[in-house]
Amino acid sequence: MNKKNPILSLKHSDKVAVISHINPDGDSLGSLMALGISLKKICGYVDIFVNDVIPERYKFLPEIETVVLYDENSDKRYDYCFVLDCGDEDRLGYSKKLLRQSKSIINIDHHVSNTMFGHMNIIDNKASSACEVVYKLIKDCFFIDDLDISTCLYTGIATDTGNFVYDNTSAKTHKIVSKLLKTGVDIQQISYHLYQSKSLKSVKFLGHVLNKLETSYEGKVVIIPIPLTLLEEYEVSEDEVEGVINYARDIKGVEVAVLLKEIGRNKVKLGFRSKNDVDVSKLALEFGGGGHKKASGATVFNTLEEAKRNLEEKLSTYVGW
Repeated sequence: MNKKNPILSLKHSDKVAVISHINPDGDSLGSLMALGISLKKICGYVDIFVNDVIPERYKFLPEIETVVLYDENSDKRYDYCFVLDCGDEDRLGYSKKLLRQSKSIINIDHHVSNTMFGHMNIIDNKASSACEVVYKLIKDCFFIDDLDISTCLYTGIATDTGNFVYDNTSAKTHKIVSKLLKTGVDIQQISYHLYQSKSLKSVKFLGHVLNKLETSYEGKVVIIPIPLTLLEEYEVSEDEVEGVINYARDIKGVEVAVLLKEIGRNKVKLGFRSKNDVDVSKLALEFGGGGHKKASGATVFNTLEEAKRNLEEKLSTYVGW
């Protein structure tokens, strides 16, 4: 197999699976679909899998209806399994079984904390997103002028860069996006689905949460605890909660924002964001997670109160404030 670009070595007869991490976001789904559509132009047998419900705002992505919910009872075998935007095997959830059913695992990612679990690891931690890494791979195959592929790539890059305002946005990122736009990408349509189609309940939920946020360390830290009962009360999905943390981070004087979201009995998802010099990826590692310097996450198996107490202790030790 081509060590620089495995796609160039694929044959029509190869059986291929494409998968990304649990709790899919714009970059995971954008890279999943862009690569999946590309591989279908080469191979006669390509399965694109998720193992979670696809958030409503990403259902506009081209060919998203072809994605299949992975069946953990399946005994299908594959020649290649491409894993997108996933730092380690556990982030695949139950679908990590797919790795054992594949002859070769191609791990494509941009996270500095990636554990290099693939037979081939294509990791670029200077890239803005997994979509940027995928772009570099498929441009060699001359599919980059495909509007559907470009739409998927643009969506992933836009979401992972905070619509091009995070510091993972580079000159190279803008050059790639300019090439994608030349294919006719409809920015207005993408922006509508991503940012301008929120439900009224989610907006009311946001107002409630922001009114209850907690500050500490002289306003340098904001913590937002969200119990499962609150999600049920406002009838909002987990996906509609994700953007809340950015409002907290954007407050003047705040250096670190943390979202604690209860997602089950004794199970809490932590989201970390920082604004200047604090490396929250190292803080996330303290909880068994990982990610980027200014955007990371982890999942802990505690009550919401225990998770908050542990977080405050770690913050005191790690940040030193």
